[in-house]
Amino acid sequence: MHQSFNRRTGTKVRNGRVLRKNNHVPTAALGYVLHRESPGRGFRHVVTKRDLQAFIDIIPDWQKLSARLERIVLATPEEGYDGLYAFHQRDETGTIFLCAWPKDFWYELGPCYFDSHEEIFKILGVSYDRSEKGAFCRFTDAQARAFMLLHVFLHELAHHYDEVNQKHHGASKGKDWVRRFATGRFRHLYPEYVCVFGDPAKSA
Repeated sequence: MHQSFNRRTGTKVRNGRVLRKNNHVPTAALGYVLHRESPGRGFRHVVTKRDLQAFIDIIPDWQKLSARLERIVLATPEEGYDGLYAFHQRDETGTIFLCAWPKDFWYELGPCYFDSHEEIFKILGVSYDRSEKGAFCRFTDAQARAFMLLHVFLHELAHHYDEVNQKHHGASKGKDWVRRFATGRFRHLYPEYVCVFGDPAKSA
């Protein structure tokens, strides 16, 4: 059965608190920790810890962007979300969550989400059919991995940098900056990504 989502990235908050378990142990002083949760029945992680480390190695200003990043979690599914970011006020550290996907990589995406990501989907070679309800998309393994690393992860990393450095106090300004950051970094890093991981547009 195909899944239908208006998929999102970003912080999922209510009254200033992220809606995920906050049972972390502060480790920012020791550097970030990569953690993998079980994806659950019928779901899978689209990236591995090794994928993440290889991708981090091609981000030129990683040390600056990741300052006070506590954890990167390959997380259990969160309905409607590809990624989440949590800022821990007490320790002034952050956690990035990359959510598991259903094993079937067919997605029916809402029109707003698809329209804002259409350029990325075309570059990655994602197959899709448009309709008045949005688009019916089919990701290969390589395309799902590229989307998670080059877009979702960079989007959440931008949230972290923005939050830690308090660059934008207005929510709308922060979201606009994060969106521009993720889009610009996608274009900048894509050639080197292809050298490391291969071209997702040529995956079968």
